[in-house]
Amino acid sequence: MSLRLRLLGLFFACAGAAAAQPFGHPLPPGLRPFHERVAAVELAAVVRVERVDEGRISLLREETVAGAPPERFEVKRSPLAPPPLATGDRALVLLRGDQPPYVFADLPSEVIRLSDGAMARRWSAAVKDVVAHRDEPAALVPVYFDWIDAGPETLREIAQSSLLDLAAKHPELRAKIAPKLAPAFAPR
Repeated sequence: MSLRLRLLGLFFACAGAAAAQPFGHPLPPGLRPFHERVAAVELAAVVRVERVDEGRISLLREETVAGAPPERFEVKRSPLAPPPLATGDRALVLLRGDQPPYVFADLPSEVIRLSDGAMARRWSAAVKDVVAHRDEPAALVPVYFDWIDAGPETLREIAQSSLLDLAAKHPELRAKIAPKLAPAFAPR
């Protein structure tokens, strides 16, 4: 067995063992798998921040990605852990709730701030693909492979984390996932 495959096997074993550890395990969590991030998403949209208040953020929808958000709406904002958004920012928001004010589905550190139109298009397509297949682990594998191949770097990193999670939770997918992730763990 090659060194690469042994290292990859060891990595999957460690990832599975770490996932089985009780809450408070000392290993850092890393990037949360994207399919977990969108599991409870009811709405997703590219937005422009109109105003940030103490307990709310007012948003203007530029593009609907999932669900049917209104043109203008509010999202609850925690003063203790606010998302890194300011008036005028553009972001792709993942939301929960039946009506405004909605709640962020992401952690504050996971909010997707957008720098330009190309980034907005790539992230919108990425979120649409995962939302469409969030309950089909096997269908997510090619979606994440596309993220690794087409980038940008942030999507590559999230795809690797997400594929590792799928491989740990779905042994039947490991043979499909391992060859793609092996180069990431090759000795340099």
